[in-house]
Amino acid sequence: MDKIEQAYQEALKVLRGCASPLGLKASALGSGYPQVWARDAPITALGALMTGDEELIQAVRVSLETLGANQSELGMVPLNVDTRTGEVTTENAGAIDANMWFVLGHFAYHQTTGDTAFLRSAWPGLQAALTWLRYQDMNGCGLLEAPEAADWADLYSTRYNTLYANALYVGTLDAAAQLSAALGQDGSDHRNRAQDVRRKINLLLWLDRPWDGHEFGRQLEELKAMRLEWFLLYQNTAALTEKPHYLSWAGFREFGHTFDGFGNMLAILFGVASAGQTASILDYAHAAGTDAPAPLKAFFPPMYPGDRDWRDYYRSRNLNLPDQYHNGGIWPFLGGFYVLALHQAGMSARAEEALHALAQANEKGRTRPWEFNEWLHGRSGRPMGHPLQAWSAGMYVCAYQAVRFQKTPALPLSQTFRDG
Repeated sequence: MDKIEQAYQEALKVLRGCASPLGLKASALGSGYPQVWARDAPITALGALMTGDEELIQAVRVSLETLGANQSELGMVPLNVDTRTGEVTTENAGAIDANMWFVLGHFAYHQTTGDTAFLRSAWPGLQAALTWLRYQDMNGCGLLEAPEAADWADLYSTRYNTLYANALYVGTLDAAAQLSAALGQDGSDHRNRAQDVRRKINLLLWLDRPWDGHEFGRQLEELKAMRLEWFLLYQNTAALTEKPHYLSWAGFREFGHTFDGFGNMLAILFGVASAGQTASILDYAHAAGTDAPAPLKAFFPPMYPGDRDWRDYYRSRNLNLPDQYHNGGIWPFLGGFYVLALHQAGMSARAEEALHALAQANEKGRTRPWEFNEWLHGRSGRPMGHPLQAWSAGMYVCAYQAVRFQKTPALPLSQTFRDG
């Protein structure tokens, strides 16, 4: 059995160890994330649903029921629910991506099972989740606004119009459109909004300043006509140069320089990026070493004390020091999304190489082999997070199925690249 096949079998063991009466725990280890998380469980579900294992498919359904039962009066999905006590967390409550992964989890479950009765029973909660998300566009610009550390990177200083949240919003809206159609309802409003968010991500977060300046000038004029604040962001930033990837965020007269691995992969998978942009992103990711020693680093390059966006809270629990955690650390679950993006872009040889590197990363452990760790040090590649992580295993399953069997997870993936 080769390394890639062995990793798949070990991933199945981790997934089965994460199943609980309340759904998929974030970790099979009792002391490491014993909660059903609104982002971890649906991401894990993408792989769990591909296994065909009835016990795991049932665990996905129960996860969605647990999260839905604890939805707030205003439609906010809880960040996590403790499988030991049933209590809802108040730490980092109000994470903007919880609602989106909740919708995408329902989409994946329905696409896999065809259980329209379950979808219909969950639909009021899904509509409330989508309404809550619309209110996160607090200024009516069409994009979501998020405060600092309000998503999966909950110890990192992205903020306001972030790439990750808005690329994820595109997928969420496309999923909502298809779920509406499955219930015999008109989903065109969701579909049209997804297209609008795609367009605005590309206007605001993809910097195109060629030497002749004509295209950048057109971009500035379009931004000015759409929203004066967006125009002023770039008009007042003469030193800003063209980048080979999406900006990680844009806010009041400032923007994020770092490469957001998750956000850029979602932009590829959900059809925000064109074929040319996709090639640019993936070439940069490889050339800059964001996929080495294993895929994929969360944000790159790492920030250091004294940098504009360094925060003293990066020292919390010794986590976000340079090359660690979100600040340049490697997350194997993101490696799964990286393999999917390479596969979607037709880069089959690179996808196979990345899958092999991901298998080796998941084999590493501090106390035993095949720990499927939470995250690894960005330089040494040594595991530093919690072991037996559900989403590390789930996304390996997705990557494996894509490379070895040309199967993709039940997400509203773009079938063709955006023109341009």
